[in-house]
Amino acid sequence: MIVKIRHTPVKVRRALSRMLEGKDTFTGAVTYSVVGSVDGQFIKLALGTEDERVAIRRIEKIKTGCAVGPASAMWLELEDALPRRTFEMFAGKVGYAKKVQSVKSTWPNLVELFEVEMDRMIANKTRGAQREDGIMSQSTKDRYMQTIRMFTLFLSERQVDDLAQITKPVIALYKAHRLKQILALKQSRGGGSVALEIAVLHRIFAFGIESELLATNPIKLKYEAKPGKKPVNGARPFTATELTAIRDHAGQDMFTFLVLRWTGLRGSDAVSLRWREIRFDQGVNGEVEKLTQKRSKVAFIPLAPELREALEDVIVKRYGWKNEKLNMPNAAKPEDFVLYNPETNAPFRSRQRLHYRMAALGKRAEVTHVTAHCFRDTFICDMLARHVPIYDVAKMVADTVDTIEKHYAHFIPAARDAAQVKMATGTGIEERARMAKARGRKVVAIRNA
Repeated sequence: MIVKIRHTPVKVRRALSRMLEGKDTFTGAVTYSVVGSVDGQFIKLALGTEDERVAIRRIEKIKTGCAVGPASAMWLELEDALPRRTFEMFAGKVGYAKKVQSVKSTWPNLVELFEVEMDRMIANKTRGAQREDGIMSQSTKDRYMQTIRMFTLFLSERQVDDLAQITKPVIALYKAHRLKQILALKQSRGGGSVALEIAVLHRIFAFGIESELLATNPIKLKYEAKPGKKPVNGARPFTATELTAIRDHAGQDMFTFLVLRWTGLRGSDAVSLRWREIRFDQGVNGEVEKLTQKRSKVAFIPLAPELREALEDVIVKRYGWKNEKLNMPNAAKPEDFVLYNPETNAPFRSRQRLHYRMAALGKRAEVTHVTAHCFRDTFICDMLARHVPIYDVAKMVADTVDTIEKHYAHFIPAARDAAQVKMATGTGIEERARMAKARGRKVVAIRNA
């Protein structure tokens, strides 16, 4: 069945008696209808709402129900929401019959409903809604779908379908199963990845409780490890030897290496970085101003000389820019992505693609944990070792001071060690006074506080 539908506003007319009294034909209010075609037949039917957000959700649910068919759990919800004529038209087209239909509390049904909920939250964020209204980025949905696919495969292998069969022991088996998989692939952050997947599943089950598909949540977060709870195990910065090896084996990935090395951007932010976010005329040497997806905060990252030179070289090669008098941001198309996959000569389609490239780079360099987040860890630790204040580091990576202290506190001694060297070899107050006296200059006494 081919369904092409959308929502459209319709002006509300006054009752005939009011129109005869000389009132305006329309009240000034609007209601929403569904218009389009079903198998080539034109339709225009009421959606039964004056709220555009509700109209959008009902359209998406109709599309989902038509795509899945009469077994979709959407029809029971749509029967209560849509006007009778509208519901009967769509339900009749797919062959839905309430007498034989029963909504099963199954994992596929829960996933189907939750996908619609995620699309609603993404639409909310696109319209600029507040966090309390429920918002989600596309990258977050992609991460959720990755966990859903892994858990669905796990349940399928064990022939588990009913939500009532998903108990605490099943969740424990899944955690052990995923941890073995991750360790077998020698991926970094194994424990953190599993903890994140469990947190995702907890949210999905919580939504299932709200949708009355299950009574209790098989996951109790207070008994689970939280992502990033153990900062010593969570942060994985490269050593100087590893960083040198990665640089030496970067090859075609050198530009990607430099962007990750000198910005500390998360993978999702790196692949979505655009030229308009590279401010060549800001600060001393330019800076990156990137609205991050995870926290919706702006990262302000000064351009390292090596990175600025690499960016300029890419602009020359990609866009043929040669006139030094041109304003650098205008030399490239503002909405173009900065990072390109060197194999396809096209932007990375997802952070997973970037992950695969970095994993391949790690194999060439014989470094086992090469990921975008490891570059972020390295960048933060490098800035701390260079005596950049924690507040400034947090501003650069669009995070909080508490998070930096929690995840990277054990690296701060490296900065203290560097300060110790300066204390031993640097020029302090007394040394400067002796130098000034030796040159015959007046020494200014410093009073004790």
